[in-house]
This record gives sequence, structure tokens and C-alpha cells, in this order.
Amino acid sequence: MSFFPYLIDPYDTGRSPLSGGSNLRGQKEVNATASVGRNPAYTAAVIGNSTVALLMPARLTELTGIPFSQLSVPGAQIPEQLTVIDWFMKHHRDTATALVIGINRDTWCGKDPDKAGMSPFPFWRFSDSSAEYLAGLISVSTIEQAGRRLGLIRRSKTQSSQDGYWDYEPFYAQLLANPPRRLKALMKREDGRHAHGDASFPAVGVLERKLTSLPDNLSVVLVFPPVFTAKQPPAGTPRYVSEQACRQRFIELASKRPNTAVVDWWLDRSELKNPDVFIDQIHYRHPIARAIEDDIAAALRRMRENARVLSPARLAPQDA
Repeated sequence: MSFFPYLIDPYDTGRSPLSGGSNLRGQKEVNATASVGRNPAYTAAVIGNSTVALLMPARLTELTGIPFSQLSVPGAQIPEQLTVIDWFMKHHRDTATALVIGINRDTWCGKDPDKAGMSPFPFWRFSDSSAEYLAGLISVSTIEQAGRRLGLIRRSKTQSSQDGYWDYEPFYAQLLANPPRRLKALMKREDGRHAHGDASFPAVGVLERKLTSLPDNLSVVLVFPPVFTAKQPPAGTPRYVSEQACRQRFIELASKRPNTAVVDWWLDRSELKNPDVFIDQIHYRHPIARAIEDDIAAALRRMRENARVLSPARLAPQDA
């Protein structure tokens, strides 16, 4: 029953003997992730959930000269994000140059890093197990996707570009058309009474093990996405103390690994007080995304410059 979908390779995973180069585009977000993630044209990726999905890979490419893809998945928690990292690295082991990983506070400071998100995620699609992959193909959604792949079914309204980018603002058209409702939700204050559940922040160790498994020459940028000012917990509250401790742990993690930087939009700042640049408390709009892209590009440039400075110094004793 799964033989036909296997040959069609509806999600362009590259497993079918008929598969060629990566060519899936115009698909609904995660349906294109396997295809974009294996595409050799891209040597860098943005990975996370919707809090970094608005970062534009084409602009990062323009700013850095590194071919970027966008592999963020809406609602993705830690297991999903690690799965996407593994998939990208599996197909770019010798060519990957950079990873940008979104460290969303509500996700990465939680107590259970092994818990998948509420949104269904097709782990089977990225599995190394042929049996798991074939079992996953047996579904109505796979048949529908095969129809789209063959041009027999109209593509979904939500489509990604060739590099995986999708603009989430159209998702919120109704909310954006209702300013009073949007402002009411935006202005709901975080009271700060509830700290994160586990002060040891186990996800830090999970990410440290993952980063340790990556090549040392791979540049990694940890992006701390911003939230609207009203979601910032008041200073001194349990939530504030907990969030700052979690933030510091990730900063320390980055400091221990070579070729690793932090782009820190975690703390409150003037740009985050403007309701016009947020849709809701965690989804910012294009002006903020462009500013974060600038910071990512600057971080990557600094790492490149540091590598150029350090390399001759390491060779100096031998040259002497």
C-alpha cells in the first residue's frame, strides 16, 4: 500500500530510486522541510519554531554570503527541533557552514525537554528507520501530498518559497484587522508569580550534547527571540529570576563552544514597547525580524574575523 507513495516520494525526502535533486516548493510549511533541509544549495539553516520563522533566509544570504534556508516549524518543541538539526546535518555533514537556532524561553526553559509539541510533527519523515518511514507513509495526508506532488491536487494556500521561507502575517489577517482585540491581548501583563518548573533547566544539557556532536568549524548562532514588553515579567518576581537564570545558562553554553555566538533579544528594550511591531506577545512583525537578521549577520561576521585572526597565531610557532 505504501509502495506507490514511496516511489512518488511525496515529501521529497530523497529515499525513492526515482528521486532526483531537491525540488519540492510551494508546500505548506513542514511538508517542505525534508526537501529544503536536504537541498545541497543551502549550507546554513534557521531552526526553531514560529518565533524565528519570520527571519528571511534570502536576506541572511545577502548579508553574509552564506546560502541560508528556513527550516522552522510552527509549534515545534525541542525534540522536533533536534530532529530537524539532525536531518540538515545528515545531508550537509561536509558542507554545513552555519546554524541559527531559536532559543524561545517558553520552550527551552521548560521542565521536560523530551516532550513533543501539541502540533502533530512527522518524526517518521526524518527517521533513519525504513520501517518507520514506510509505516508513516500510510495515511490520507500522504495520498493528498502525492496528488499535489503530481499536480493532481491544488497546492495549499499556505506555501513556502524554495528556501523554505513562509510569511506568517497572513495567518493573522483577522486579528490584524481587529486592532482593539489585538491590543487587548497584547497588553495583558505577565504577573511574574510562576517560575519555570525546573531550575536545573535540563534543555541546556540537551542542547550542549547536540552542539558537541557538531563539527567545531560549524558556526552556531543562538537567537533569543523577543517578546512584547507586557510579557516581560516584573523585575524581582519568581518568573523574572527564573528566566534570567535560564538565559544566563544558555549564554554560558555558547561561551564554551568555539564558533558560537548569542543574539540576545531576551531583555526588554524600547523597540519592544511598540504594539505596531507585534501581532501577539511572541510573534513580532517584519521590522523586528529585519533587525534580528542584522544582528545575526554581524555575529557571523565577527566569528569569521576571529577565525582569520586566530588561524595565523596558531601557525606562528611552527613557522618560527
